[in-house]
Amino acid sequence: MNSRLASLALRPLQDGPRIALVSLYDVENNAVRLLAALLRRAGYHAVEIYFKDWISNHMAPPSPDELRSLVRVLRRERVQLVAMSVRASPYFNIARTLTERVWSDLGLPVIWGGNHPTLVPEDCIEFADLLLRGEGEEALVELAQALRSGQPLSGIQNLWIRDDGGEHVRNDLRPLLCDLDQLPFRDYHSHDQKYAVMGRSYTQGDPMHGDPVFQMMASRGCIYKCSYCYNSTYKKEIYSGQKWYRHRSVDSALAEIKAAREHWDFKRVRFDDEVFIFRKAWFQEFCERWPVEVGLPFEIFMEPKLVNEERIAALAAAGLTGVYMGVQASARVNADLYDRFADDDNIVEKARIFERHGVYPHYQLIFDDPESTEHDFRAMFDMVAAFPHPFDLYLFSITYFPGHEISKKLLADGRITPYEVEGPHNARTFYQHRVNLEYPRPVEETFWISLIQLLSKSFVPPAAVKALTRSRFLARHPWPLIQLAHGANYVKLGSTAVGMAARGEMTSTLLRRWLNFNRVITS
Repeated sequence: MNSRLASLALRPLQDGPRIALVSLYDVENNAVRLLAALLRRAGYHAVEIYFKDWISNHMAPPSPDELRSLVRVLRRERVQLVAMSVRASPYFNIARTLTERVWSDLGLPVIWGGNHPTLVPEDCIEFADLLLRGEGEEALVELAQALRSGQPLSGIQNLWIRDDGGEHVRNDLRPLLCDLDQLPFRDYHSHDQKYAVMGRSYTQGDPMHGDPVFQMMASRGCIYKCSYCYNSTYKKEIYSGQKWYRHRSVDSALAEIKAAREHWDFKRVRFDDEVFIFRKAWFQEFCERWPVEVGLPFEIFMEPKLVNEERIAALAAAGLTGVYMGVQASARVNADLYDRFADDDNIVEKARIFERHGVYPHYQLIFDDPESTEHDFRAMFDMVAAFPHPFDLYLFSITYFPGHEISKKLLADGRITPYEVEGPHNARTFYQHRVNLEYPRPVEETFWISLIQLLSKSFVPPAAVKALTRSRFLARHPWPLIQLAHGANYVKLGSTAVGMAARGEMTSTLLRRWLNFNRVITS
């Protein structure tokens, strides 16, 4: 055990431990709020620190002022253990910078948790005192109990312990938590124990409280195995043989929303579950009770295979107003690269179901992959051109995370290099997670991305966009097309912002994230 951890772990902490949970560039962090609620329920002092937020398509490194603010908050709250949420590999260097600052200024032990330490713990254990792998609720509370009583940490499942001599403790994972109803609701109050660090100073209070949208999860995991998603690796390798997809009862889900509405006048609810699909009895109960007990508009994420007339009709009658659906690529690329299977005509039929029931769709597409050809781009264009208006497009640039199925597959085939995998030497996610047309990609792909994103603008005639696909000049020199796409984007973003302002849904968080014309992304 290293000296920082030993000074904390070898004596009982009668009034502690006082734990800070740090979210990196994510003020929406569900995990931090849930872990804080668990610790508070168990009688521990838990501080939530939301360290910076993502801004459009760019995440700037921590400034000296922000690092000083973090240290000031930790001192003010007399924190004894710092827990950092390292949810993906691009955050590695930022987590390392913050950890080293905590060590040098305060001498406090730091524990990392999240997807990155779970998938590649050997890469992380040298830079943190502790790692919390997998689902960490029970393990974090057990760690706090051990520190309070002065008991040894070495037997706590899910925990890795760094030893300065290199003999690290690597404990196994405990079984998955099956009964999600036993967990407390995420804590969106306790404002005196929450801080947001952005810019030259910090503010106290929950940065998401008061947002017009209440984000909610009624399940964990996913029933599918898309190669680009961490769920596939978790199901196959991390929690092999266990039931990865689990969901809460309708009672639990509705009770959390009702509790939040007692102190927060939000206008709609967005279910951030990987896929909004449950057993038939659950689904029927939800559709019956939602209009009576909640009565707010709601949005969901859905996979094309789950979209049918009956299901969407029932959800729309209950209050469904929007759906986020992953289309990703052409049928061929989806099957060959992403382990997703649905033909393009089938996707178009799903779009027509949304139109028939008045549900506003947000379609997600992925670009910059090594598989797509001219034929695939044209197939994707034709598919999107057949979608009924109105709709939004979310255009993402493919990301290779360490440990993910697609990364391992393409590395083995020699189609990407280790330097293209997100991590210490590459954080492309920070400036190209969502597609920006200024990014130096092949001219042919830029041409098709510009055309496809024009299709989501109802004020741009589809026939005119289709005519542009035949321009050989623009295919070789897409700069004028990029400017047209940018202009259309500004018009749509502007009209969307005006509508949100009129409905009272425009917030400082949204302005901070999107009001940056130098880093405009597609929509």
